[in-house]
Amino acid sequence: MRCDLMDRASTFKAVEGASVVHLSANVPYTSWVDMLPTMVDNAIAAAEAVGAKIVFADNLYSYGPVSGPITEATPERPVGPKEKLRSELGKRLRKASVPVATGRSSDYYGPGGTSSLPGELAIKPMTQGKGAMWFWPLDVPHTFAYLADTARAQILLGDDERADGKVWHTPAAETLSVRDFIALTGQVLGNARKPLRLPSVAVTLSAMFDKRLRGSTEMDHQRTKPWVVDHSAFESAFGPFPVTPHEKAIAETAQWYRSA
Repeated sequence: MRCDLMDRASTFKAVEGASVVHLSANVPYTSWVDMLPTMVDNAIAAAEAVGAKIVFADNLYSYGPVSGPITEATPERPVGPKEKLRSELGKRLRKASVPVATGRSSDYYGPGGTSSLPGELAIKPMTQGKGAMWFWPLDVPHTFAYLADTARAQILLGDDERADGKVWHTPAAETLSVRDFIALTGQVLGNARKPLRLPSVAVTLSAMFDKRLRGSTEMDHQRTKPWVVDHSAFESAFGPFPVTPHEKAIAETAQWYRSA
């Protein structure tokens, strides 16, 4: 069933008979301020109307700049407008009269991930025989999450009452430096091209033609410093959660790009 989260009646109709509502929708950066608050408010109202639990698929922006691995206990210190907005949306959800579980994941890639940085800047061009390009330092460790793993984790949060009322970091494969992730992509795809490291100012110029990059400079701190996500609390609470190795995840993502 299709649902227009900007339309309250459409949202109410979509959740009829639901016991769990997965709020995973997103919009381009340029529409966040205008659309996300309404989308979240409509989802909350609809879930409350039917007494359904909400599982919110969130990112890590609300933490703001960090030092060291990010855990669920890391204080939220948002600085930029998008970070502050994500923090505010989380607060709105926590005030809902129905149970809410929040699953936060790092930058994602995988089939269906049309706005994925590692997907669009590395896996997709390398699938086409080109070289990856990156606008930030290559030797910085960065956690990348595979969409299929994130989806399984969100479903688990919806099914388990122990998740209610808390924020969880959804599991991801081992954290690599961006350079190593790109090198691994090359090994999987048989593409030995070296990545092109573009100056950060190129993001601003590219954003003039690619709306997916507009507003991304606000989160440069996530890509110029280590961005390592700790998901140990998830497995401590719910047990072992096997994730897809990067090699397999990259291969599946490349196949999706080929067939898209």
